Amino acid sequence: MERARQGDGAAFSALVTPHLAMLFRVAGRSCRSRELAEDAVQDALTIAAGRLESYEPGTSLKAWLAAITSQRAWTLLRGELRRRQREQAASEPQRAASPEQHLRARQAADRVQAALAKLPEKRRQAAMLRLDGGLSYKEIAQELETSAASARVLVHLSVKALRAELGDLLEGEG
Repeated sequence: MERARQGDGAAFSALVTPHLAMLFRVAGRSCRSRELAEDAVQDALTIAAGRLESYEPGTSLKAWLAAITSQRAWTLLRGELRRRQREQAASEPQRAASPEQHLRARQAADRVQAALAKLPEKRRQAAMLRLDGGLSYKEIAQELETSAASARVLVHLSVKALRAELGDLLEGEG
């Protein structure tokens, strides 16, 4: 960590490489786009490298990186959605019909995204850190600056709300 804080790129790489797959999952869930997720992870790593001085030794590096990635992914997604709205307002593009299975998958993904967006910010972050990031309740608590019990409740309430909102999708899967 000390070498990374002094600007040693190889040391920083050694710190973050074990977490890249998890960071990509977190970003991918937020963005629903491989390209945006890749950008979010790259941006998050750049931000993390610049903010290493703010990382508190003894806390979870994994959770710290996941929180930065989640925030960056949502920022990129909001920008992308605004860009799409501007493009649609300018001219409605003609789209070729897609296969029924692709359409249903896209509709389901949109519903999941909308359900996540309806959650209060802290619940959404807790759920994503747990479900996509695989973080422990203790790690989530550290990132959200709350207790592990509170993190557990936040995740529980989020999952309960998502099940209520998306129950028909779950039943369709068997």
